[in-house]
Amino acid sequence: MKFGELKTRLKKGDLSQLYLLAGEENYYIQKAEEAILKTLFPQGHNVEDVQIVDGSLSINDLIGLVETVPFFSPKNVIIVRDAVMFKAKSKGTDEDAASGTAKKTSSVEDRLFKLFANMPEYSIVIFELRGKPDGRKKIYKEFAKHAHIMEAEPIKSYNIDEWLQEKLQAMHKTMDSEAHAYFVRAVGMMENVPLGFLDKEMEKLSLFMGAEQKQINRETLVQVFSDMPEIYGFAMNDAISNHDIKKALYLFNKQQEQGVYIVLIIGQLVHFVRQMWQAKTMLQKGLRDRALGQAIGVSHPFIIKKITRECQGFSEGTLKDAFLRLAEADFGAKTGQLDSAEVEAVIISLCANEK
Repeated sequence: MKFGELKTRLKKGDLSQLYLLAGEENYYIQKAEEAILKTLFPQGHNVEDVQIVDGSLSINDLIGLVETVPFFSPKNVIIVRDAVMFKAKSKGTDEDAASGTAKKTSSVEDRLFKLFANMPEYSIVIFELRGKPDGRKKIYKEFAKHAHIMEAEPIKSYNIDEWLQEKLQAMHKTMDSEAHAYFVRAVGMMENVPLGFLDKEMEKLSLFMGAEQKQINRETLVQVFSDMPEIYGFAMNDAISNHDIKKALYLFNKQQEQGVYIVLIIGQLVHFVRQMWQAKTMLQKGLRDRALGQAIGVSHPFIIKKITRECQGFSEGTLKDAFLRLAEADFGAKTGQLDSAEVEAVIISLCANEK
């Protein structure tokens, strides 16, 4: 199940005594842990209410913890971080060395499997694993018969909207169409979407706005987001669209100061130029609105309108020239022969061209 389904089950009172929260997106693992604990302890919990142990704990010790009757709390809640028992075995495992303890291991695991099937009513165990569990392992199969398993998959820019709407609801705020389009395009420039980071920035935005202001507009979003290193690339392209040479060059240099690899910056520019060029070509062929969006890989209506307007600010010749010069710059960067002034010259030519 995904995080959304887990939350729905918790709200309905569908609790399990065994959980596995696993996947590459740590943000969802943390949020799921918080949601489970909040359901178990509606009034909040103390340090002694929850035991946090490392996944390297032996199975015997784990069984002992689960079977221990709590003295200071009505529940015996155990969180097992980095639950290696669910990981795939490394290829370098020495089978000969392991064979001598096979019977003992099997006996211990049998005790654990019986515990999974007949958990003490006072115990809840939350296993956490960064990465994908090995569904082929017997321990996973036995565990899955009695547990709730959540998959924390990394989110992609194209499906960020579901997360955004949930976050806005939690903040008791809305976002107008221009701000929404800015957010979606900015996130789309990120190679990986850091949900934990975005979550903190949205909280900052909420504090910046205050409780009385309910709707987020583009101006407010830009104020908070535009100076973030992760957004510099998008903001640079936005400045080029507005033919703002000073701002575009500032953001280009700012990325280099932040240690962003020049090849990645060139890639951002190539993506921008290609999209403008494609849009301009499709418009000349008579494509509009949704048909244009499908042709250039964009679905948001406001973004389609924005690209339609922006691409007309560049001549086809300027875009073609910029694309070829960026290709040369990319080769130069990868072979250690690039002068950043070459990239600056491309940015200046794009900003200076307004047709």
